[in-house]
Amino acid sequence: MERTALNRGWRFAKAGGQESVVDLPHTWYSDDDQYRGRAVYRRRAEVSLEPGQRLILETGAADHTVTAIAGGVELGTHKGGYSRARFEIPEKCIRDGGVELELVVDNSPTDDVSPLAGDFTVFGGLTRGVSLLRCGKYSFDYLYYATNGVIARPSVNGSGEGVLELEPHAICPEGAVIRYTLRDPEGRVAAELTAPADRAERIVVENPRRWNGLSDPALYTLTAELSVDGVRVDETSLATGFRAISLTPDAGFYLNGEHLRLRGVAVHQDFAGCFSAVTEREIDKNFELIEEVGANALRLSHYQHPDYTYDECDRRGYVVWAEIPMLKMTEDPGLLENAKGQLRELILQNIHRPCICFWGVQNEIGMFRDAPPIHAAVRELVELCRAIGGDRYVTCANLNTVKSKSVLNRLTDMVGYNVYFGWYYGKMPDYSDFLDNMHRDLPRMPLGISEYGVDSNLRLHSEEPKVKDYSEEFQALWHETVYPIIESRDYLWGSFIWNMFDFSSSRRNEGGQRFINGKGLVSFDRSVKKDAFYYYKARWSREPFLHVREKRFVKRCRETVDVKVYTNLPRVSLGGMTVENDGNGCAVFRDMPLTQGVNTFTVTAEYMGRRFEDSVTFERVTEPEQDYVLPDSGAGETVKNWFMDEEGIDESAYYSLVDTPQEIMDCPEAYGVLKSYLPDLCRVLERGVIPLGLSMSSILARETPEGVDLKSLNEDLMRIPK
Repeated sequence: MERTALNRGWRFAKAGGQESVVDLPHTWYSDDDQYRGRAVYRRRAEVSLEPGQRLILETGAADHTVTAIAGGVELGTHKGGYSRARFEIPEKCIRDGGVELELVVDNSPTDDVSPLAGDFTVFGGLTRGVSLLRCGKYSFDYLYYATNGVIARPSVNGSGEGVLELEPHAICPEGAVIRYTLRDPEGRVAAELTAPADRAERIVVENPRRWNGLSDPALYTLTAELSVDGVRVDETSLATGFRAISLTPDAGFYLNGEHLRLRGVAVHQDFAGCFSAVTEREIDKNFELIEEVGANALRLSHYQHPDYTYDECDRRGYVVWAEIPMLKMTEDPGLLENAKGQLRELILQNIHRPCICFWGVQNEIGMFRDAPPIHAAVRELVELCRAIGGDRYVTCANLNTVKSKSVLNRLTDMVGYNVYFGWYYGKMPDYSDFLDNMHRDLPRMPLGISEYGVDSNLRLHSEEPKVKDYSEEFQALWHETVYPIIESRDYLWGSFIWNMFDFSSSRRNEGGQRFINGKGLVSFDRSVKKDAFYYYKARWSREPFLHVREKRFVKRCRETVDVKVYTNLPRVSLGGMTVENDGNGCAVFRDMPLTQGVNTFTVTAEYMGRRFEDSVTFERVTEPEQDYVLPDSGAGETVKNWFMDEEGIDESAYYSLVDTPQEIMDCPEAYGVLKSYLPDLCRVLERGVIPLGLSMSSILARETPEGVDLKSLNEDLMRIPK
């Protein structure tokens, strides 16, 4: 097979719009024009085929559906914006030494293509390039779920042998054979096998060098040569590796028999300036920062990511949670079939990769509905994973309102929770009871945190950081407080910070930032590492360093300041003072005096014969800097607690406004009370417009109806036992 990139000189136009010339990868999204609709890419490709050769058109990703047309002939439609798709071009479409190509891409909202919902932007466009594949009459089947024609499932058996299950797909006559050659990380031949092209096989390697995460991401190379009548007609190759993984509900994740606490970050694909049309340059920058912070695992959210991202995870040694964009499940059978199709593509295009240890089948679908038809659909996705997904674990991410008893906690091999105590609801210490209670209620289910974090705006700062002030200081304080709680729970398999980078969300206008989810440890353009980044570097990285916090919080109006340092060094010094690391990556010099004007503090440390130094400059001013404060942010307030103040009431035994609409609607008596107070809202709930899996308190905190006594409503609900 020969590949020709077609990434330059496409004529592009939105429906009814003016045509322009663009290069790929390309998205039409901009913050000023968030177009959701149809657009067309056109160009001519010069082609010369020898007799019997075939031509295939490949889109790396087309967001979120694409119809391919060649020479006026419709080749087919692919539904799903994040996976590779291929279409065969009939010979009749090639005229005068070339072919006229037309790709109709549409990111309009639909009912049957995921994602239907989500706190991230559906950008639109040809975001990962286009290629022409030229192959012979006989070749590997590159149309089989857009794979390279050989599905390779690696594992390690009970005897410690590396096993590579081979599932070939080839277009060839009876009698054709495939010669498989497996080379070890040093390039030496580890195994060879010749077998009929229509027969599944396996390669066994005694005592393989294992892919062992960051410490030794050892990769093997598989080459497959297809021969017909003794003549080689095609060849393909892929990188793979052998590793053993296991999970327990009491001790978490094991890689090759060694316990590995997953200290992970979640990552979206987009990058300021180019949005989803990222290149290897942007992806390399991501990995540079992920390596610096010291993470060992990635949750590649919430969809299939570029091949190059998975390649680098394999090569660098990151444990990966890969998932499909299932964020809202309905009873539409077309949506389930689309989810299955996207799941097959995710798995079959990536099953050979040792980095992927978890297949994710849903994220927060309980926000909309937690009911038997939804459970049945998820069960089908889980069964598909188990049928074709190799030795990986099937996982999901539930939000906090999904109760421990929910069926959604019993369908997969492991469960993650997206939990935001102290930001959207509750208080930071609530993580302790929540996690312990979940583990108590689900003693046989491996549990972890699949999302946790808070928003910050780099312009905003506070001497006394509070929830919802969106200050960089509150984000840092929140992580300092919450992460030790998570880390202290040995039964957790680990956690994923939400998010490594700020990312685009076209629906957001929060914290003084439009169209940005600001929960990243690093800014959207990757130019600024927030203070919280250095907190995790202090906890995770083996690279000795120190970093003085609050460099952007320059103007101060108090007589003293705490000089706080994030470091993994045992002690740091300022002037004649030395402070020990507190074990949580922090060292603090308290109540340092500030004089009027400029004050510079230089912190130093000596370690292993090296000197480390960092400085911060503050300016003493007479009045607080108003640019550091966001007016009307609601700082200091989370979602209100609607429980009665009376003591001795077991809130979990009665209905209340911390229950979800679905739970209340399932009880006729409780729903009757709700309708008597909030009839208009109940009509909206019945139409399915508002997510039924959010708590009522969360829904009401966003828009409290006028004239409704919510305390009385809650008291009436709490008279109804569950």
